[in-house]
Amino acid sequence: MAKQLMIYDNIQPLSSDIHRNWSVQVDNYSFVAHMISAPLLATEIPFAASEFPIVFSATANEGEYIPLAIMGLKEGENLSLDENFQFTSRYIPAFIRRYPFVLGGDKDADTMALCIDADSKTVLKDGSKGRRLFEENGEQSPHLKEVVEFLKDYQYRAEMTKVFCKRLHELNLLEPMQANITFKGREESNMNLMGFYVVKREKLKALGDAEALDLFKKDGLELIYSHMQSLANLNHLISKKSAKLGVAG
Repeated sequence: MAKQLMIYDNIQPLSSDIHRNWSVQVDNYSFVAHMISAPLLATEIPFAASEFPIVFSATANEGEYIPLAIMGLKEGENLSLDENFQFTSRYIPAFIRRYPFVLGGDKDADTMALCIDADSKTVLKDGSKGRRLFEENGEQSPHLKEVVEFLKDYQYRAEMTKVFCKRLHELNLLEPMQANITFKGREESNMNLMGFYVVKREKLKALGDAEALDLFKKDGLELIYSHMQSLANLNHLISKKSAKLGVAG
């Protein structure tokens, strides 16, 4: 079965009638073991920048981009997880923390449906352990109420992220990046990291005073500098990959 939204298998609207006894327990992050990148909200960039290289990826819509935290170098291999599928980083992107929940439906509608990945291994359908989704009377559990608030905030910040990325595009600050990664003695494992975009310092310096001030006033400069500094974390990923290959990076 093809994945939905990168990590979801079977998204279904939550119902107190159908899912009355369900609970959720996230013991590990095996559900992202195949992911080499995770979408970020703009407000996450300063926090994620100390852990991951942060780049931008073009969407299917012309001129739209999303920030990504790079977690691996080879398709299907998340280098940010240990052998027990626990994150070795201190920060975990909100895209991953919201799983197995998500809001579904038209984002422009007055209300969006609270949904869950019904086939997730984090879902326990007998409610034997974990955090229950509903009380016996069908009311949302305290945990589910917290989830709802988290998802609402996520949706709001996702719209803010679109505005930030649109501004980067309007100012022509994004350029394609390419990194050629080589491993001594394991040439067959050499790889090219491409298809992403980064902010170039030269273009940032070329901005007019009014544009730079506008970015500063809207916290855009903080996000941009965090992104640029985060690119040094690519060396950490290369070191992790070298250790797996048993070679010097």
